[in-house]
Amino acid sequence: MTGVPYLVRALTPPTSAAGAALDGRLLDGAVAFDRRSREHPVGGSRHDLTDHVAAFGPRPSAAGHHGDQLLEILQDLALTGRGGGHFPVATKWRAALGAGGGGTVVANGAEGEPASAKDATLLQLRPHLVLDGLQLAAETIGADDAVVWLHEGDAATHRAVALALAERRSAGAIGTPVRVVSGPDRYLSGEASAVVRALSGGPALPYLERRPAAIEGIGGLPTLVHNAETLARVAIAARTGSDGEPSTGGTLLTVVGPERRVVLEADPSQTLGAIITGVLGATDRSRPPAAVLVGGFGGSWVPWSVLAPLEPTEPALRRVGVSLGAGLLLPLAAGGCGLSETAAVLRYLAASSARQCGPCLFGLPAMDELVTAVATGSAKRSEVRQLERFSGQIERRGACHHPDGAIRLVRSAFSVFADDLKRHLADGPCPGALRLPTFPVPEVA
Repeated sequence: MTGVPYLVRALTPPTSAAGAALDGRLLDGAVAFDRRSREHPVGGSRHDLTDHVAAFGPRPSAAGHHGDQLLEILQDLALTGRGGGHFPVATKWRAALGAGGGGTVVANGAEGEPASAKDATLLQLRPHLVLDGLQLAAETIGADDAVVWLHEGDAATHRAVALALAERRSAGAIGTPVRVVSGPDRYLSGEASAVVRALSGGPALPYLERRPAAIEGIGGLPTLVHNAETLARVAIAARTGSDGEPSTGGTLLTVVGPERRVVLEADPSQTLGAIITGVLGATDRSRPPAAVLVGGFGGSWVPWSVLAPLEPTEPALRRVGVSLGAGLLLPLAAGGCGLSETAAVLRYLAASSARQCGPCLFGLPAMDELVTAVATGSAKRSEVRQLERFSGQIERRGACHHPDGAIRLVRSAFSVFADDLKRHLADGPCPGALRLPTFPVPEVA
């Protein structure tokens, strides 16, 4: 890699540049993974530093007034975080600058959602886009510390990031020094405040008090935590500007099929129905999935009739009262039981809690027990009413949002699968249904 022409140019978008940068695309096609592993992606090609510069052009500078320009671009594009919170990026960066700037920027590649693979896709195949975004964030707020945060068991992503950093060192493209830090393979260790707490020397668990890390994070200094896709979008935006198209492109989705997970960049002109059936290979459109779990394990069930015609965007999902979250779509398998899938996911969420407050320590296990009884057909109607009351008592009272996600999951399941719920209570589990869960839920003790 010696001698790679990795030039950092001014932030004015060029009159001509590589096609990938101009149309905002991060990937050149869909990428498939095994249902449970993030190793060995199929269908994507890795960009080394030479490929990266050829495809996207050199990284712009965000130092000095160029950082102000970049902030205006991000504001004009209304770029939001793609880790699930969808908080405006420019607002977060301005908060950090308002607190004095400096501090730390973090590329959060520890995908808490076990079924998701979009951050692994980017860090394994487009690592330099993510690292460019990390450098742009660091330059804009004047940070002197940059971190890539990964799960300790994600060996393939560790290797890819280490190789990319070595390529940049060889080319003299250092910028703010980047260190790679590993956290435990747990659901909550990728939560933003858990990342900040761990990098501050504590456990990788959410803070008990909710604090804005952009104002007071690691060492009391501003800390920006963004997931890999957000930073890759920043890198694209810095190259293309904000005057209409090009923009930051679509959004990355992970669609979980019966045999594989597919990461793709959604075309905003397509519907979610077309995207999902394309991945599933459905040829008989009269038998689509009955419903789809949208946003992740703490997301919401949405009936197919509601979801299918929607655009693959956060505003479109918000109009029907749900969120795209981390971009995870889990269609219910043909013949599957949505209540059984919900029980399996809730069991995992309960086992993955931080156990730092009453809602996590006592509330989630109690919910797990009641929902499992519903799924197996052993629950009574009074227990369902008890579950509804119980959920209301613990909602928004946890130290973090983990219990709220579990409540959202269960409430949406009881609403979308209301007819199944009645049958489970009256006659036992769905006759003839595939009751064994099919979602890639990790084993729990």
